[in-house]
Amino acid sequence: MAKFSTIICILVLFCSPLEEKMVTTVEAKDCHKVWTCKGDQRCWDDCKNNHKGKGMCDLYTAPSVPKQCFCAYKC
Repeated sequence: MAKFSTIICILVLFCSPLEEKMVTTVEAKDCHKVWTCKGDQRCWDDCKNNHKGKGMCDLYTAPSVPKQCFCAYKC
């Protein structure tokens, strides 16, 4: 009888659900802002200082359209 109860105790220990701590991770959403570009360095600096992101001016635009600064950051 002692062997039977020992086996039952071992089975209960292995079959019982183990308590695990789950850590929820939350990722920041990607946000974007656009404004008129006043130079590549200024775009980069403004985006970094105002939004802690990375900014870049348009490479190609139509002749009558002003260049735009695209700023990507986590919000």
